[in-house]
Amino acid sequence: MFSSIKNFLYRHKKKFMVTGAIFGSVYLLMSYAQKRLREWQEKEAKKFFEMTRKKQHFESTERTCNQTILSLSKIVSESILSILNTEEIIQKLQDNPDNKVTLWEQMKIMIFTRICVIVYALSILNVTLRVQLNVIGGYLYRDSMHEDDPLINSELQAKYLSLCHHFVGPGVEDLSKQIEKAVKRVVEPISLKKKITLQEVEQVFWSIQTILCT
Repeated sequence: MFSSIKNFLYRHKKKFMVTGAIFGSVYLLMSYAQKRLREWQEKEAKKFFEMTRKKQHFESTERTCNQTILSLSKIVSESILSILNTEEIIQKLQDNPDNKVTLWEQMKIMIFTRICVIVYALSILNVTLRVQLNVIGGYLYRDSMHEDDPLINSELQAKYLSLCHHFVGPGVEDLSKQIEKAVKRVVEPISLKKKITLQEVEQVFWSIQTILCT
């Protein structure tokens, strides 16, 4: 019996060798494929978590931007209304003073100036603050990935954001003065008795903008 088995194996030795080689190759190929699949899955999982983390960080930065802008916009608006206070002129006009025309001229200048300052100031605040917070947010995200080699600290953050704090304070007053000069050049020649159309008002603002940009 053993002799028959031996003869059978001997006669089909090449077939068994080929079959073994095929199965061995298939096994190695499957093992390699499984290894590559695991590596790909780990890589994709890492990429997914990284994207999720970035998205959460960006959304958090955006929420901070929106909340900060909303808060500072109120402060800036109140500062502008205080600097360009039309209430004082209105109170004087109610007393029917001799310099009524002069006061109305001041009111005309102040109204146009206030509108321009509000638009410019809030636009500057919005853009500046978003840039600053996103830059800081980017550095903080990078530092969270490389804690041993931080690029930004709290002191540097404070110095960077102080630019925006300066604008909210004396910066608004400086902006108001610059815009008022441009407004006077455009609006002073317009007579108080002149009825102006909406298109003419639009042209006034375009003229003011042109002066400010040159």
